[in-house]
Amino acid sequence: MNATPDHVLDTLNSMASYLALFKNAFPNEARPVTFENFAKAIEAYEATLIAPAAPFDQYLEGNTHALNDQQKSGLALFIEKGCFACHNGINIGGQAYFLFGVMKKPDASLLPAADKGRFAVTKAVGDDYVFRAAPLRNVALRAPYFHSGQVWSLKQAVALMSEIQLGAKLSDEEENDIVAFLNSLTGRVPKIEYPILPTRTNTTPKPSIDR
Repeated sequence: MNATPDHVLDTLNSMASYLALFKNAFPNEARPVTFENFAKAIEAYEATLIAPAAPFDQYLEGNTHALNDQQKSGLALFIEKGCFACHNGINIGGQAYFLFGVMKKPDASLLPAADKGRFAVTKAVGDDYVFRAAPLRNVALRAPYFHSGQVWSLKQAVALMSEIQLGAKLSDEEENDIVAFLNSLTGRVPKIEYPILPTRTNTTPKPSIDR
C-alpha cells in the first residue's frame, strides 16, 4: 500500500482503538503491534476471501448437470490442448513459473521492458519474462489479463495463450468453448461486512507519495 513498515506502525500506534484490537488479537505478546502481526492480520482476512461452489466444483463433486454442453466441450479442449499442464491443482494454476512465450515470442506490447518477471529476483538470464502461471478461479471477473494488463478480452487472452504457449491456433468455436469453461470457474463471492475502522488522530502520520 505504498507505505514503509515504520509508517504502518506509526499509523497503528497513533490510534488507541488499533492498540486494543491488536492486544485482543495477539493476547500473549508484550508488544502486539508489530509489522509481522500486521501482516498476519491481513493474511487471516485474505484467507476468508474464498469463492466456493463454482459450477466446475459442483461438476467435480458429481453433479453432471453443473456444466452445460459448451462448458464440457471447453473443459475437454482445455485438457486436450495442454492448458492443464500449467493450470492445474485446486486453484487451476498458481503453483509454478513458466516462460511467457514458450512456442512464440509475444508482441512487444505484452513484454514491457520494466517487468521481466522472475529475472528481477533471480538475475538469471533464463528467467527473462518467466512468470507464475495465473490461477484461473474467477478469471472471468479479473480483466485485464497478463502481467502487462494489455488484454481486456478473455477470449483474446485464450487465443494468445494458445498460440504463444502451446503453438496452436484455435478456431473461433474452440475459443468460445474454452471461454465458456473458464466462466464455470466463477464461484460464489463471499459477503463482506466492512468494519468501522478506528479514526485517525493528530499524531497519525499523513500519507506520502515519497514512501
